[in-house]
Amino acid sequence: MDISVQEIKDFVLEYNLEERTISGFWNYFNNYQTECEGEFLCDFPDYSSDEVELYIDSIALRITNWPDDGYNHVVVALRMHYKEQYAGIYKMTYTLNGEIEDDQLSLI
Repeated sequence: MDISVQEIKDFVLEYNLEERTISGFWNYFNNYQTECEGEFLCDFPDYSSDEVELYIDSIALRITNWPDDGYNHVVVALRMHYKEQYAGIYKMTYTLNGEIEDDQLSLI
C-alpha cells in the first residue's frame, strides 16, 4: 500500500486546515486571556499580540483504535513563539470529513 503525501496535502488545502487552525488558536488563546486572567498574566507578563509568532509544526494522520480504522483524524500542530522564545504548541484535531473534533494548547 502506498501512502500518498499529496493526498494529505490536498486534504489540508481542500478543508483550509492551516487558516482554520490559526483562527482556532487565536480563539482559544483569547479565551484563555479573558477567562484565566491571573494565570495568563503570569505566563505572558507585559503581553503584546505583536510578539506572538505562529508556525505550522506538523500535520499528521492519526490512526486511533488500532488495528481498527474507524476513528481516524488529521492533527495540525501549531508552534507558538512569544518574544522570540518557544512558548507552546496548539493542536487542532479534524475528522476525515474536515470537521473540528478537538483542540488543545500546551504551554511550556
